[in-house]
Amino acid sequence: MKILHLFSSKVFAGLERHVEELSFEQSKSHEITVIGPEKFKIKFRANYETINTNQWRFSPILWLQLRDAIMRINPDIVHTHGQKMTNIIKANLHFSTIHGTKKNIAPFKKSQFIFGASKKSLEHIPPEKSMVLENWVDETRFDNFKKETSEYFLYIGRFEPVKNPERLIRSWKTSYGKLVMVGSGQLEKKLKNLIKELKLTDVIEIQPENNDVGSLLEKAHALIISSDREGSPKVLYESLYCEVPVLSTNCGNIAEVLPKESVAETNDQSFQNLLEKWVGKVDQLSLLQKNCFNEVHSKNLLSIQTKKINDKYQEFLSMASR
Repeated sequence: MKILHLFSSKVFAGLERHVEELSFEQSKSHEITVIGPEKFKIKFRANYETINTNQWRFSPILWLQLRDAIMRINPDIVHTHGQKMTNIIKANLHFSTIHGTKKNIAPFKKSQFIFGASKKSLEHIPPEKSMVLENWVDETRFDNFKKETSEYFLYIGRFEPVKNPERLIRSWKTSYGKLVMVGSGQLEKKLKNLIKELKLTDVIEIQPENNDVGSLLEKAHALIISSDREGSPKVLYESLYCEVPVLSTNCGNIAEVLPKESVAETNDQSFQNLLEKWVGKVDQLSLLQKNCFNEVHSKNLLSIQTKKINDKYQEFLSMASR
């Protein structure tokens, strides 16, 4: 198959890593092209062409560039990621992925088939043209992973309102020990000021983005997710793959993956109660989530999830050729 992936983004986070890993895995047996912003080209292992997809969505220049690229590449499958590219593109066999939960899903309904990160992300889309596709772990990224003595609790994610990192900082107590928050985004300065204001500089450290997730998880007691909204967070599966337990708010598909005892409601008080309950009992938390570790190792690997996508492509190609 000749497959074209398109995305628009200003940061390299979960969606972008999803596209990178999927396109690379597919490139082992198919002809792949990815189109996206210039600054991410260095991060992709599959064939990558640059178009400024971050320009205004109604730009005639963008529309012409994308149209010309599709005509030149002549793909069997066009797969768009996120709302913007899905809304712009018109193609005969058009697949799209909803990576989170969206209020406006109209653009996705225009594609022939939709992959969704969770049941919630697809709740208003007919089941015959959609499929829940949980995220995965590219196990090759963890070839050198070796769990070391735990030193800190860990947050990995964008510093954006939807991730609600402020909730985590306001809930943290000096008695909990060290917390490392890795990421970047519009809230970064505000978070640093909040840490100073709450006199938590001795226990909370902010670090820049780091694509070597394995090196961060090696010394982590647990991963903490404080989001208001998520899809199927990649870092959730990577943490469980490394047998590092996870504490999270109930967002996206989290409650479908983790035991209910390790999930809080998406409000500050419930989240504070969750931390209070488990921060000093990480060994017990690991035992509670042992089945989650095993589940990820058996079901949420990149090769397994990619095959599901490829099979769905092939199904539509077969129907189109009749």
